[in-house]
Amino acid sequence: MGRKIKKGVKGEVSQYITRSKAIRKLQVSLKDFRRLCILKGIYPREPKKKFEGNTKTYYHVKDINFLAHDQLLDKFREIATALRKHRKALRKDDKDKAQRIKENIPKYTLNHVIKERYPTFVDALRDLDDPLSLMNLFAAFPAHHLHGIPSHKVQMAIRLSREFNYYVIKSHSLRKVFLSIKGIYYQAEAQGQAITWITPYFFTQKMPIDLDYKVMITFLEFYEALMKFVNFKLYKSIGLAYPPKVDVDLVNAQAFSYKAMIADNLHTDIEQKMQSLDDQKYQISKEFEQDQEVKKINEKYQTSGSTLFKKLVFFLNREVPKYSLEFVIQAFGGEVLWDTDDVNIDDERITHVVTDRDPSQLKMNKNKEYVQPQWVYDSVNNKILLPVQEYAPGKILPPHLSPFVDSKEEGGYKPQRQKDLEKLKGEMEPEEDEELEEGKDGDMEEEEEDEEETQQFDAERKLDQLRKLEKREQKERKELGQTVMGRKKKRLYDKIAHARDQTAKKGEKLREKRDKLAMKERKKAKGIEDDDDSSDEE
Repeated sequence: MGRKIKKGVKGEVSQYITRSKAIRKLQVSLKDFRRLCILKGIYPREPKKKFEGNTKTYYHVKDINFLAHDQLLDKFREIATALRKHRKALRKDDKDKAQRIKENIPKYTLNHVIKERYPTFVDALRDLDDPLSLMNLFAAFPAHHLHGIPSHKVQMAIRLSREFNYYVIKSHSLRKVFLSIKGIYYQAEAQGQAITWITPYFFTQKMPIDLDYKVMITFLEFYEALMKFVNFKLYKSIGLAYPPKVDVDLVNAQAFSYKAMIADNLHTDIEQKMQSLDDQKYQISKEFEQDQEVKKINEKYQTSGSTLFKKLVFFLNREVPKYSLEFVIQAFGGEVLWDTDDVNIDDERITHVVTDRDPSQLKMNKNKEYVQPQWVYDSVNNKILLPVQEYAPGKILPPHLSPFVDSKEEGGYKPQRQKDLEKLKGEMEPEEDEELEEGKDGDMEEEEEDEEETQQFDAERKLDQLRKLEKREQKERKELGQTVMGRKKKRLYDKIAHARDQTAKKGEKLREKRDKLAMKERKKAKGIEDDDDSSDEE
């Protein structure tokens, strides 16, 4: 007989541990255990067999052993001890001792945690979407005593989010903007990494009662440390001193503006000359520049539209989202003004007035363009200054298309507005051009096709036969390949095929929806015409 294995020594039972056991092992409170897990990036795991019931939360034993050897755990224990002594001193009415203990409560930093979780700077940039979204969310929150949101946390979130936006403005690295129901989505590019985040609209925030704000504040604590590191490195990469200074007098006079932020240049003239010499040393050779792939990459970066609004001066009316528009316009090289003691709408420098008012309430000036806010965002997404006629005050705006949606992922479906924009930019594909021209000269094409069919009937029939043979061979090869495939590869292939079919169905549904809407509009227009004809007859 073999040796009998004890219970809990081998298998999944030995690899996983419940939360209550983990807390007892680490000798911390539930609150500190949660904080420790959030800061260190440890999350619950789901074992295949839940050996202590479905209601329990499980962690991997290796993760708990990893937490047990962290210096944060010792700090949490020291803080808990100090707080117990503070409460004891208060119960004894020894206020001096209580005050002394409170002032000397141990403090900790998260520098080692940042280094552990993000070994390289690129790793930190890849994980910046959530930190930026949470920072902007807390920047819109009011300080709340009942929910435990302190004012200094809100102020820090505002500061860090503005500092990152200022870097985006200075580096001209903003790429996409989209106005959604949830908020405003932005995408910037830093050191080759796309960073996408969302900011809420500046309305009065209603604070839900059923949210656990303490967990959110713990995440915010970690993200604060991360954002300070990231902002410092980003500013240094473009030669700016961190943190930037803020002109308090200008902020007090006009409310906040990115013009009030000033960052000193770190590089001296000698360093700049050395940098330019290094850049010249690593220039692309003329032979390599002719390569098609290199040309595409160069064109991509040259047409990023970073100076789209250069030499344009925008005046923002009170009713438009001022901070968002200022950020976007300055990131693309424009200048922003609004109504203050020194500036008004009659200023001669102003080229565009961004307003959302009724035209009857505006005093139009012939030397200025009057547009609705959507014109700025649509121009940025399409990297060209769109015609202003469609975006004039009081007009029904064209659809605001998301730059984050790829037509290939939507089953090849393209809205009509996207086709119009591509035609305007000169990016229309030949097949799409043909589709648009079909409606104009359909009769002529049909006649030409009939003649070609009569002349080349035999040749086409042979081509059809060849195509059928090719399709049959491809189908046979596919079936043969599937039979040879292993179980895992077959499962993966089926998943890919299913995803492809779902995408095609999605595109088909969108096309059907578009056709139905077009049919409705035609019927509506026909009904109006019929009514006009009948009234004329009467």
